[in-house]
Amino acid sequence: MLEVPTVPTAPSPSVTDPPAEAVAPLIRGLDVLRHLTDADGTLALAELARVSGLARATVDRICATLDRLGYVRLDGRDATLAPPLMAVANACLDALRLPGLLGPLADRLADDLDESVSLAVPDGPDIRFVHQVLRRRALSISFRVGDLLPGEGSAPGLVFGRGLPLAVDDQLVEPGLVAVAVPVRDPAGRVVCAVSVVSHTSRHTAADLAGAVAEPLVASVRAMESVLAEAAPPAAEPPRRGPAADEEPPAVVRSLARGLRVLTAFDAARPVLTLAQIAETTGLARATARRALITYEHLGHVVREGRGYRLTPRVLALGCAPLSRTTLPRIAAPHLAALSERIGESVGLSVPDGESVRCTARVAPRRVMSVDIGVGTRLPADATAAGRVLADGADPAVTDGPEDGLRSVAVPVLDRAGRVVSALDVTAHRRRGEPDAWAAALHETAGRIAADLHVTSRFVSVPAH
Repeated sequence: MLEVPTVPTAPSPSVTDPPAEAVAPLIRGLDVLRHLTDADGTLALAELARVSGLARATVDRICATLDRLGYVRLDGRDATLAPPLMAVANACLDALRLPGLLGPLADRLADDLDESVSLAVPDGPDIRFVHQVLRRRALSISFRVGDLLPGEGSAPGLVFGRGLPLAVDDQLVEPGLVAVAVPVRDPAGRVVCAVSVVSHTSRHTAADLAGAVAEPLVASVRAMESVLAEAAPPAAEPPRRGPAADEEPPAVVRSLARGLRVLTAFDAARPVLTLAQIAETTGLARATARRALITYEHLGHVVREGRGYRLTPRVLALGCAPLSRTTLPRIAAPHLAALSERIGESVGLSVPDGESVRCTARVAPRRVMSVDIGVGTRLPADATAAGRVLADGADPAVTDGPEDGLRSVAVPVLDRAGRVVSALDVTAHRRRGEPDAWAAALHETAGRIAADLHVTSRFVSVPAH
């Protein structure tokens, strides 16, 4: 039997000055990430300086560091959260264990009810979502993994704050939004999360929703509690060692880069780590790891548990919400732009669409004669390299269609399970370029897109279009 620990609840954000040993550059870096998260992932550098209260030069140095770590992408005057930052959220969600264990049952409940379903845990006096299953409709729910809601103003919050066996949110969060939530208990009888069914008043009144979903919701919760009671502890893996100080990639603010490494040391097999274990896993000196932990404890990102430390759900405030609702074309966009600039040709992504393939992203260089294939264009699958890749995983595929004078080379983009989810192609006049050289560049770019897809999709669904 797996004993699921009570979800660590961070205190309300401290208004006191940080301890003397806290790492000031780490505090400033986390502040920048939070402001980017609150802005849905993108802010102009000048605006980031204004809302954070930091000097512009400080913001530039922090964002340059985050860019080198892959956590932020700098595009002209803007900073944008990048998919590798999801490694931080993944460490939190993995250590929590609830999304991995209970997520499939929440997915099934959403399918059975044809309504949106959420898993939420407490974060101080409020609640934070750790799993979301949304229904795609014209009038849809837009909650995201990592979103924070007020405890007294949401159905899950009422479950935690008032200990209710079934709580109803009758438009507390927003006019027109209704929800019903039920607690999930671990084998010791402690409430570890709340499951909520969310709808809107054009489909149900609050009372109607409660009546319609109470029975299947409670049955699903009983199944979740059985999973918690029967789940085996995760197999421990050998400790992962981070790079030594002299092996680190160059970063403008090294104390920020090292501090962020601490958050990714945790996982399902090691939800609680001592200072010595964190130092060993990250490759940091004990003194460096200790100062980072002091900083995180002050900010409510970790709590002490005996001699060890545990991540709190507040870690999800560092980029999870905007990154958890991305799509494959958005993930691929900067990689497509870099590839097009590198080879000087039109490149794009395609997905199956019946007997055709449909373009979901395209970047073309400016030149007198260029390939004009817009996003949404459908082409016969059997006449395109992308269609051959999507049909049978050909790697790579080369065609001289679908139009006289064109040549196309495509390679697959694979998801976490190794399945082909999209095709990446170069299409150009057949007298320009070499297919072998294109194939090598495509493989390299497809690998980068897949790496970002894999880290983003570990606990959330990423649509292929």
